[in-house]
Formats: sequence, structure tokens, C-alpha cells
Amino acid sequence: MKEKYVNRAMSKILLKNGEIGTIDGLMLADVLIEDGKILKVIARVSDEGKAVEADEVIDCRGKVILPGLIDVHVHFREPGASHKEDWKTASSAAVAGGVTTVLDMPNNTPGIVDAASLSAKRELIAGRSFCNYGLYLGFNGSNVEEINASDVPAVKFYACDSTGDMGVVEHEDVEKFFRMCKKLIVVHAEDHDVIEANKALVLAEYEGREIPASVHSKIRPVEAACKAVERVCELALTFGRRVHIAHVSTEKELAIIKKYKLKGAKLTCEVAPHHLMLSEDDYGTLGNFMRVNPPIRSRGDVFAMWKGLKFGEIDLIATDHAPHTIEEKSLDYLHAPSGVPELDTLLPCLLNAVDAEGLTIEEVVRFCCEKPAEIFGLRGKGRIEEGFDADLVVVDMELSREVKRENLFTKCGWSPYEKSVFKGWPVMTFVGGELVFKDGEIVGEAVGQEVQV
Repeated sequence: MKEKYVNRAMSKILLKNGEIGTIDGLMLADVLIEDGKILKVIARVSDEGKAVEADEVIDCRGKVILPGLIDVHVHFREPGASHKEDWKTASSAAVAGGVTTVLDMPNNTPGIVDAASLSAKRELIAGRSFCNYGLYLGFNGSNVEEINASDVPAVKFYACDSTGDMGVVEHEDVEKFFRMCKKLIVVHAEDHDVIEANKALVLAEYEGREIPASVHSKIRPVEAACKAVERVCELALTFGRRVHIAHVSTEKELAIIKKYKLKGAKLTCEVAPHHLMLSEDDYGTLGNFMRVNPPIRSRGDVFAMWKGLKFGEIDLIATDHAPHTIEEKSLDYLHAPSGVPELDTLLPCLLNAVDAEGLTIEEVVRFCCEKPAEIFGLRGKGRIEEGFDADLVVVDMELSREVKRENLFTKCGWSPYEKSVFKGWPVMTFVGGELVFKDGEIVGEAVGQEVQV
């Protein structure tokens, strides 16, 4: 039964008897929340803990309390494509998946490229988000001054068109952007010319025949990613800019990034869950439902992504949550859009990896909480410490559950992981000290606020 919403903002809430996940490991401690903040973290010397005055006590025995996850790469589709997703459904999926803060991309309709479109998007979101949020501005080839004057955490640069038409390929425009931009630059790094040349070859090869989904990895090959990454890294080094490369997917990209870091370039990068979980072998079963930009890669590159996490070559995990309807993804290759929904399943996917000893709790906290907050300058986020925002997720590491369409909150209503059984699921999510998700249900109100940077 859905819990009746109770405003807890001015109450003292004690999360008691759980273990706290940190980058240093698990710790026996209770968490006292007041007015949306973590008031105290109380280490327990025994299972009984210490007597602490609170208006409400929530027993977390047998559970792990984590900082709310921060997803710096999502596409919530509003404005312009609310038939795929909207802020209510997407933010519901976020808190169900353990995510309490998102940064939403600017490739909307219209694109978010100036103060007016940014203000309109803010008005659209206000009061409708269950999770906290930040917004990107997009570079359109001529708006660097407006970007510098904005208060967004980062700017998105598309080195080619992906979903939408925000790609900027003119060398002079791009060089001016890197020379002048004062914001953290987040890059979709694929080369336009390589993609267009391969697309022409594929269309000629399959003329008059059905095109299989697997050609997507050939049209947008490793070469396209590496050529763009090399160019971006050179610009970052030349102009001393902070650059974050989105959704790396190949071993060769990591080698290029490492080379430029050694030269002194200020670079960070992320990997998406689908580049950790899926390989080209899955086209036979998923078809266009696993079509993403950049595409799914070989098993060797999948292994390289896991290795990159373990060896510190990849800084964080971000979903690139990009929902499309089942009808759209069921179209033929030339008309099916790229992108998959990931928010509902982010934390279950990672906790399942913890159970399989592929990750540790410490690494989940590092890649999904602390590093995103650090890189994007999100104040009060990413840690369970006194004075930090009470954005928290309580997880049951022993809970096994199958991914089913009927349990998803994303409006698009499907997942590439359907029928997979993950062990480890969120059972409670707090945003600003408010309980918004519990045991598979949205139980609170849309209390999400725009992040402070």
C-alpha cells in the first residue's frame, strides 16, 4: 500500500541500525537528518547504538545506506519530446534507481542554448521533479559568451550530430569555443566525417535489402570515437580547458586520454552502464533496442571499460538515460532512434556487480557519488557527512528481483535488461531529507531542487 505522504522537512529523522557506504568501506553508524541536511553521523560501538533524540526513527537493520547517486548525463526529453519521457516520469525512475541528482542535457526542442531557453526549461521543471537537477547549456557554434555568463554546471559540445542536430563541426568555431569557454566542457566525441563516409558505404551495400541493427557499430566505429577524442584532448591541452569526455566505450579512447593526461591536459571521463553490460554479440536478441551513440562495442572493449574503472582511468559512471518509445525503437534501422533508458536499473545493475565481486561498495560510492560531485562542483552532494544534503538511498543487498516492464517508472516502458535478475535494490530514497520512494512506490512529493554550483 502506498505510504501517505508526511512532510518531514522540519522533523529530526534517525536512520538507525544500518551500515553506511563510503569510499573507505562500510561503517556501522546511524544518520540523523534535520531540515534537509545531515545533522550527525553517529558511529555505533554496538548494534544497540546510542540514544539519540529524534521525531521519527527508521530501522535500517540489515540494510546499507549510501549517498544518493549523481547521474551527470541524462536526457529527460522535455521540452519537445514528452511522449517519450517527462520530468515526472524520469525523476520517478531516477529515485527508484537510487539517483537523487541528475544533470540534464540540452538537446531538447528547442535546444537549450541561451538564457531565454534555459529560463523556459527551468519554469517547465519547477515543482515537477522528484530528484534534484542541474541543467546544461549546449554549444551551437556561436554562443560562447552567453555560456560564460550563465550559472550552469557545464556546457555540452557535440562533435557530431547524435539525437538532435546540435553537432558543431567547423574547426574555427570549435577552436574559438575551446579558447574562450570558462565552463567545464562535456563532449560527445564522435567524428562526423568518419560516420558519414561509413553510412554511405552501408547504404550502398544494403541497397534494396533490410539493414540489420548491427551495422550501427560499423557506421560509428572505434575510429570515429578515437579521432574525435584525439582532437578534443589536443584542444584541451592547447587552451588549458577542463574537459569531460562522455560515454567512453573503447580501449583506444582510454589510451588517448591517458596520453594527454600525462602531457598535462585537464581531462576526466565517464562510462555508461550499457557499455559495461552489453556487447556486439547482443544485437541478435536486442536489435535496435540496444542502438546507442556511441554504439555498443566488442567484448574486448567491454572488458577494457571494467579494467578502466579498476585502474582509475575512468572517473565516473553515468547512464546517458535516453528513452524512446517501443514503437520508435521497433522501426527499421534507418528510422529507429538511438538511446536506451537506464535510470530505473542503475543502482540494481551496479549492486549486482558488487554481489558478483566485479565492483565494491566503495567503488560505487566513488564513481556515482563523490567523483560526480567533485568534477561538476555540486555543493553539499555525494557524501554522508555532517552538513551535507540529506540525499540518501537505503539498499537491500540481499533482495533479488527480475527487471520487468510493469515495474519501471520511465514513460517509455521498457529496458534493455528485461528478464535479467539483479541482486541488490533500493528500498528507500530520500531527497533533501524527504522520503520520496519506498518499496517500489513513489511515496512523497516532487521536492527536487536545482543544484548549487
